[in-house]
Amino acid sequence: MYYYLDTHQKPTGPFTHEELRALLQRGVISADTPIAQKGSDAWQKYSEAFPDEAACADDLPPIPDEMKKAAHPAGHCPKCGAEILTERDELPLRCPTCQFPLRPESSANVASCLRHSLVQYVGIRGRARRAEFLWFVLFYMVTLGVISQCLPSLYDLASLLLFIPSITLGVRRMHDTGRSGWCIAAPLLLQMLGAGICFAGGISTIIHVLRSADQVAPSLGTIFSPLVIAGLIVCGIALLAQLYYLIIAVFEDSQRGPNKYGPSPKYPVA
Repeated sequence: MYYYLDTHQKPTGPFTHEELRALLQRGVISADTPIAQKGSDAWQKYSEAFPDEAACADDLPPIPDEMKKAAHPAGHCPKCGAEILTERDELPLRCPTCQFPLRPESSANVASCLRHSLVQYVGIRGRARRAEFLWFVLFYMVTLGVISQCLPSLYDLASLLLFIPSITLGVRRMHDTGRSGWCIAAPLLLQMLGAGICFAGGISTIIHVLRSADQVAPSLGTIFSPLVIAGLIVCGIALLAQLYYLIIAVFEDSQRGPNKYGPSPKYPVA
């Protein structure tokens, strides 16, 4: 097994000898590409390690200019780290090294988009394009609607099972626009905090009303205590933030080119 250094001087692999030879024939690597055997720190040129094969590759006729296709580096595989080259402004379906799925098979293929979302059930790494997000939202609404009418006893379980991938998909969708996944998680946590404050305020209000049961009727200010009002304000802010990021997820296009969250599934070349 061997590794080679890509254009960014990053080790890529491992590959068998036959796979390296195929990469050489396809022009992915050249005779001057440094390679090293697995478990060894000694790097040497391909031509030095396999002089006969490199000599044969040098004897190949040059490819005519009209037949050349520019291969652009589109990033690295999130699983094995291999450099991914593309001849179009779109990622390949799978990593050529480890066959890890890099994007849905087709943005118009509903089944592939949903499969890609459910395969990464709890995965928050990487990016998700707008089509994948929209198809999953539609699937989420239709599924819960059908279950609520046909199998109401399973509604709570289905809601929980679909809630988890909806959050992880939202995180990857924010990554696709160049934003942190906390844009989705923070409003949810803020809403939970607001609900907790409202609950605490409601408990304190009930206790106050029970203690003053023999007195005059409680005023509106007593019922809506400062704690309850503060909780409602926090919930309102969280709801507005959720609405804002939902609009971004639905309408904003993918960020072109790779970002810190990985290669773009729609525009791998900036």
